[in-house]
Amino acid sequence: MRILDLAYILALGAGLGLGSAHWAVAGRPALGKVEVGAWMAWPRSGGRDIDPYMRAYLARGVHLPLGSGEGLELIAERDDDGQLLDGRCRYQISGATPTTRGWTLGVTDIDGLPFRLPLERTSFTDSEIVRPEDGQLSIAAAATPVAGNWLPLPASGRFQFRLRLYDTPISSQTGETRATNLPRIARLDCR
Repeated sequence: MRILDLAYILALGAGLGLGSAHWAVAGRPALGKVEVGAWMAWPRSGGRDIDPYMRAYLARGVHLPLGSGEGLELIAERDDDGQLLDGRCRYQISGATPTTRGWTLGVTDIDGLPFRLPLERTSFTDSEIVRPEDGQLSIAAAATPVAGNWLPLPASGRFQFRLRLYDTPISSQTGETRATNLPRIARLDCR
């Protein structure tokens, strides 16, 4: 009877330990996360003062972060109203971009991997976009083509917007950034 009890306790301990370790590094950790409007960032993920949970997440080979002096990646899984991004909807990404040497705005799946879309475009760069006279950002994101700056989305399902800012001063001051300094994500309609 004692051997069965001991085996049960060891199995339970090993299962709980392995399960909690997997859960802790399966996704980006909440520790070190900064939220600004609809955007999330982990500004220390590329620096020397990286926390152990982010280090373990990155050790899985999921993503290569920008170094602390190189820039900052911002991720949005929700629109400005807090609703999850869905490929069946159309979105307008508009507003200002922070001071930066360059930027890219892309669409990925929830794991951060690019989609295989019929049109091989999954991102925009600052040099490709056509801006109105006021210099603001204006990109339509939808599964069907839209006139102007159009970023294709998957036909359905969840996705993320990823805004990478290169050589930007906000990489060290993300917590002080205001939502008005970042692009807004507005849901227009859904089919």
